[in-house]
Amino acid sequence: MSKFKNFYQGIFSIKNNNDRKVIIFLGIKLKLKNKKYYAETEKAIKIQDNYNLLKLINAEKIILFFIPNKFKMAGGIMSIFSLCEYSRHINNDCSCLIATHPGKVTYAKNEEFNNSEQIYRWEQIVKNAKNVKELMIHIPEYYAKDFYSDLSKDEIEFLKSVESLHLNIMNQNIELMPKLDNLKKLYKLTSNITQTIAHDRYATQEVCDKWQMPTHLFSCQLRLSPEVFSKKVKEKIILYSPDKNKHKDEFITSLKNKLSAYEFIEINNLTFEEFQELVSRSFVTISFGEGFDGYFILPPLLGSLGLAVYNDNFFPDNSWINLQNVFSSYDEMKQNTAELIKTLENNQDEYCKLVELNKEKHNELYGEEKFKSNLERFYKKKYDFLPVSGGEK
Repeated sequence: MSKFKNFYQGIFSIKNNNDRKVIIFLGIKLKLKNKKYYAETEKAIKIQDNYNLLKLINAEKIILFFIPNKFKMAGGIMSIFSLCEYSRHINNDCSCLIATHPGKVTYAKNEEFNNSEQIYRWEQIVKNAKNVKELMIHIPEYYAKDFYSDLSKDEIEFLKSVESLHLNIMNQNIELMPKLDNLKKLYKLTSNITQTIAHDRYATQEVCDKWQMPTHLFSCQLRLSPEVFSKKVKEKIILYSPDKNKHKDEFITSLKNKLSAYEFIEINNLTFEEFQELVSRSFVTISFGEGFDGYFILPPLLGSLGLAVYNDNFFPDNSWINLQNVFSSYDEMKQNTAELIKTLENNQDEYCKLVELNKEKHNELYGEEKFKSNLERFYKKKYDFLPVSGGEK
């Protein structure tokens, strides 16, 4: 039976690759459209086509933020929504919009967190923005190297026809930022290219010179739910991020053995509001990702505590490693986390002081006024750094 099965699989197989269903029969590969994959896009296009496009059609100034054309939920996506909202308040004479970047799929609404944004698709912008004279496009760093190649001839002509075109690369994760050579095609569209930085740590002259473009700190601003989510009495819940990490399984297994009274929950499939509510009830939330990310930053703002391993690429400076809840390595975190949680569990005042200390440090970086000031200076072209030497080495 197994021989027959192997023989059968050798001459016929079906594989789903998101947008395509790949059928292999007698060595012949056929690619068919995956209807399920496109069903949501077809639904989204119908919604998008019913938007009132009059403002877009008449707009002479447009600020456009790209988001992934495949639905994703992440802190970086939420920060783009905040950037768009605040940009709209700062630039009263501009249409500030969010669109999925070029591609075959799109979606019309992100319902994973509270927002009122209509999500457009790139082809709608090109088709309707016929009166635009000034166009700024904010491009996520991971997509910057592919943007030009994904454009059709008509889309390239459209961009080149704009009197003032400004491309800004949103460098939210320096580890995803393309090399300078991979960005050269963008200069075929315009010489006006900048990058904005999400983390203080790499908002530096060195980073500016490496990519040879004006560089500015955007920071981020996430809208949290009302303070009612901040529960004073914490439950014995330990949350941890869904990031892939080679240390994760061993660490969680070890911690479960030492803290058997705690419930361990990996954060998955939650809206942002559900995430906040759960964090505010939990004793700690552990980041297995960048370290200085939403799983570490947000808990203190919700009256809870985040734990992380120090990462020199993302933490603003090494003063953070002096905090009890920041570790120098995963080995240190594995050795000390259980004891730290037991100590804080038995001393509520110490727990609250540590949460407050984290909150103060976070607010110094991500206060609303600082965030708005950074944005205002960017739109006035008062950039933090201008290239002075070199190029990527």
